[in-house]
Amino acid sequence: MALSKCPGCAAALPEEESNFCPECGRALGNLERPRAAAQGNGWIEFVDKAWDFFASTRVAVVLIALLAVASILGSLVEQEHLYQDWRPPQLYYPDRYGEFWGNLYLRLGLTHAYTSVWFSTLVLLVVVSLIICSFHRLVPLHRMLTRPQVWKLAQFIRRQDVVHEAAGTLDEMEQKLKKRGYKVLRERECLYADRGRISRYGAYIIHIGLLIVAFSAVGKAVPAWNQTRDVWIQDGQTVKVPDTTFAITNHKFTMELYPTGMPARFATDASIVRDGQEVKRQTVEVNKPLSYEGWEVYQTSWREEPGIARLKVTNEGGFPVANLAIDLRQPEQEYRITDQVKMVISAYYHDFTVDPQSKQPANASFEIRNPVIMADFVGTEGKTVGRAALMLLNKEASYYEGPFALSVETVDTRWYTALKLHKDKTVPWMYFGLGVVMLGMMITFFLFHWQVWVREEQGVLLVGARAYKNKFGLKQDLKRLLGIVDGEVTANI
Repeated sequence: MALSKCPGCAAALPEEESNFCPECGRALGNLERPRAAAQGNGWIEFVDKAWDFFASTRVAVVLIALLAVASILGSLVEQEHLYQDWRPPQLYYPDRYGEFWGNLYLRLGLTHAYTSVWFSTLVLLVVVSLIICSFHRLVPLHRMLTRPQVWKLAQFIRRQDVVHEAAGTLDEMEQKLKKRGYKVLRERECLYADRGRISRYGAYIIHIGLLIVAFSAVGKAVPAWNQTRDVWIQDGQTVKVPDTTFAITNHKFTMELYPTGMPARFATDASIVRDGQEVKRQTVEVNKPLSYEGWEVYQTSWREEPGIARLKVTNEGGFPVANLAIDLRQPEQEYRITDQVKMVISAYYHDFTVDPQSKQPANASFEIRNPVIMADFVGTEGKTVGRAALMLLNKEASYYEGPFALSVETVDTRWYTALKLHKDKTVPWMYFGLGVVMLGMMITFFLFHWQVWVREEQGVLLVGARAYKNKFGLKQDLKRLLGIVDGEVTANI
């Protein structure tokens, strides 16, 4: 029994027997692929059902919608590589979003959504759907476009968008069509011509571009393709970037404040150093990265901490004996006081506290917040002649015994800049994929596929034309082709 409608797009089918739907290119009749159930092979049956599932346009729309929702969630939740805090994700997110929501985001992988397994799986399903949808429709469409049916009955031609009866011969019509850029095929008393055939491939070019973008997104999970390095550098320091061949020098970190005290601008005067030589220097600001050999160096944060403590050592009479400069990040073990006496650091705590369990001194954090020095004054024969303990940020909190006392004169502030280095090899492919998408959109929306059938009957040419887009333009083109005036063309628009 002949089909009246296409099972794929529900378009009306021509009355004469056809192997393919003229609208969507779906194979009809015996050219449908054999059903696996008739073959009795379970594996082939499974593949057959999976193919039909992913070939569904409705499934593709649902998958793309889920991917869009997942992308929105990933943009709403601050990602692990973007937040400006020294704490690990297990501590940061419960504090940032609350205990319940923070732990929930961590368990669901929303804190690293775009590199999570479920997001990659969703991208993979969209890719599979795009590939199967494309092949399911592109192969029969290409076959229909490259091997069109030339010979058509008169009733088929009369059902087209634009119809006209004209005097002349097929040879004359063939030459006119060729002059207007149509590709012409001839069979017996019929002609077939079309122009702008490539526009029917526009949607599939868009699919190819989307596939390139998707593969680029998945490529970000490959460590060698997507690399990130974080470095903290104090003013005047040069730090080697891990797993690279260059270092970065922080010449000076600067920050400007609004009258309210909020940061208005912060930047780093940075240099790239290779083999001891400066190869590039630039001021790095937010959204103004330094580029070097594929790496983008971004300004992300800063930190201020006590840096150099300048101490005064006095004798029993209160007279100054020595001035010391102690680096609170890495204090030295010994400091010379006089020719006969040296000060030995017996204990140093950068964030002093008392452990509630052991009741012993300990550090409360990694930061320099409450530095405490405990020192012995040792004579030439190794004999301890005095002791001192000093809370460096509390000038009154000091203890000493013996002839020497410690006091704080000033504590200089030390600035650190936080720079993030990012190298993403998928970016060129991402832009290439977007370029392919744009090309496909231009082909789809700005080129038009026009088809013309001509049948010669008793010395009269019956001309019928179809446009998949811009039917008005087709009507005008047919008028110019036939050299006729308005009112002489029947338009079934």
